[in-house]
Amino acid sequence: MHKMAKALIIGMGFGQAVYKPVLEQAGYEVITVDMDATKGADFTDVDEAIRVHGKFDTVNICTPNFTHIKLARKVAVHSGIVFVEKPGVATKDAWQQLVADYPTTRFMMVKNNQYRPDMKYFKSLADQSNEINVIWNNKNRIPNPGSWFTNKSLAFGGVSRDLIPHMLSYYCALTKYSEGSIISATAEQRHQLADITDTDYGVVNYDGVYDVDDYCKLVFKAGKTTWNLIADWKNDLADDVYISFGMNNSAVKVVLGLCPAEAYGAMIAHAVSNIGNDAFWQEQLSQDLWIHQQIENL
Repeated sequence: MHKMAKALIIGMGFGQAVYKPVLEQAGYEVITVDMDATKGADFTDVDEAIRVHGKFDTVNICTPNFTHIKLARKVAVHSGIVFVEKPGVATKDAWQQLVADYPTTRFMMVKNNQYRPDMKYFKSLADQSNEINVIWNNKNRIPNPGSWFTNKSLAFGGVSRDLIPHMLSYYCALTKYSEGSIISATAEQRHQLADITDTDYGVVNYDGVYDVDDYCKLVFKAGKTTWNLIADWKNDLADDVYISFGMNNSAVKVVLGLCPAEAYGAMIAHAVSNIGNDAFWQEQLSQDLWIHQQIENL
């Protein structure tokens, strides 16, 4: 009898909304953990989940940024693949050491956008373009202002750790990223906690901390193509999330919206199918280190 693959999800917010249905649809036995007992997870403690289930084929870490490294180390010897939500961990060196310390475990910072069904179309446009813009402008998106999201000691940064990693994953997928060069990088804090009202992504805690960047712009040159990556959490104008491809006499703009759930499933399936392919995982490490370096420099 074929044994059902087993997946562990740590963190029931995004994990419950996206990964649980995707993994169940793919035929996994899904085990969930969340420290908050009201979230309805199978366990409130990772150690207990490991004690009961022992080994997992995959683990998805969907918890606050400052918890990623500790959890990744805790589950490493109990999992074939560990997927860590962006922005990974605090530093490039910490990620490199994590991978080196557990050579029989595969690690991937989540790069779900690379598995969108329209990526082949994007690649065909990118190959013809002399300017590509990846824009993630938000009218009022600051996530839970005053919470860990906006505390640099816990989140390691603001929009630079929340949205920029997604945008850099597009750059990695559509260019020879290691051969490109960065022209400029800007990260600014344009808002103060006292001036913020409740947002589309949470309620303000005015007793909390807000000391992170909320606007970023990076400009890269890759061959003949200039890339502009711009993200902000709050512009008070409108939401405008898109990728555009500028060619000699024309331009194509594609509204991105939320990444489709099927991309997360495709990412997991592709990683699992390549678990024994060292070249695949070396490329993942190369991209993950490169992305960590860019956001660490902001």
